[in-house]
Amino acid sequence: MKVIHILNSLKFSGAEIMYVDAAPIFQAKGCELTVMATADKLGEYATYFEKAGYQVLHLSMPPLKNYLRRIHYYKTIIKLLRKEQYDVVHIHSSAARWGFAFCAWVANIKSIYTFHNVFSSRFLSYPYHYLQRWSAKKVFKCQFQTISDSVHDNELKRYHNETIKVYNWYGNARYYPASEGEKVTVRKELGIGEQTLVLISVGGCSHVKRHTDIIKALPLILKLIPDCLYLHLGKGCSEEEEKQLANDLGVANHIRFCGNQEAVRKHLIASDIYLMPSRFEGIPITTIEAMACKIPAILYDVPGLCDFNKSGKNSVLIAEDYHVLADSVIELFSNKKEATKIAKKAKNFVDSTFSIEDNVHRIYDLYR
Repeated sequence: MKVIHILNSLKFSGAEIMYVDAAPIFQAKGCELTVMATADKLGEYATYFEKAGYQVLHLSMPPLKNYLRRIHYYKTIIKLLRKEQYDVVHIHSSAARWGFAFCAWVANIKSIYTFHNVFSSRFLSYPYHYLQRWSAKKVFKCQFQTISDSVHDNELKRYHNETIKVYNWYGNARYYPASEGEKVTVRKELGIGEQTLVLISVGGCSHVKRHTDIIKALPLILKLIPDCLYLHLGKGCSEEEEKQLANDLGVANHIRFCGNQEAVRKHLIASDIYLMPSRFEGIPITTIEAMACKIPAILYDVPGLCDFNKSGKNSVLIAEDYHVLADSVIELFSNKKEATKIAKKAKNFVDSTFSIEDNVHRIYDLYR
């Protein structure tokens, strides 16, 4: 079976990480894998796809306003799909959803689109987005899949769009709890004291991720816990703004802007508390990975993050307020027994819900 995945730019992001991790399972089932980037830039994660055995293509999609170039682009895609005799076109980019579903339909190839986040439309654009979904699904026979309860419910309630729910997964060979003494060893390697309160966030810098709330909470935390360090993993459009805020608040010496890291687990197991103050999420892989490492999490109570507590208290869900965030960090750090209890429950939850073996098999069933 030949499968081509359609993404925007290949970045250190959830879908990319998931499908690289899952490559051996798909290949063991006889899948020949290709990934195509449609953005202007290929992206820094392309080498990871290549190492995992994907063929990597880069065909930049012209803007919709250049409709003649877009038509020519679709013709090129249809020719490619027919020539390479793909069996499945798996679309992950919302910008490519309608066009690639159309191309797959013309080429008589099965298409699947995955909704990776909680999308919303403005009043004027809602009819367009609704019609896009309806035509891709009903006319072009594209199957729609969602990755979480929040994304599934959002599509159903907002767009009357019934989808197949298959949860995300994480690489359990790469993310697992620290062994005895490993946290101390890793902290020494990273130059972090044994008694330091270490906070961590993992994810691209954007106004949606709202890392600024963590930075704003730091002065409040430092008043009671002066030995505190925030490990900030990830890069993005708001990174410089976040660095400037850290300088303005006088907490820059308590933050390490680590950028994109291959050794994410090492930073996780060196940490005490994982934080995610996003405005909304689909279901974040980084949170799943932190829980898999038994790091207790404090999350804002928003779509995509509230899903983690549907089966019990697997995280500390709080109001969207950096004052509450600071108080919750201090309280959780001072209550080691509660932190350990939450982390243990979260580990059991992610292992049962976000199993790579189970959920990759469910995706494969959609391909057949």
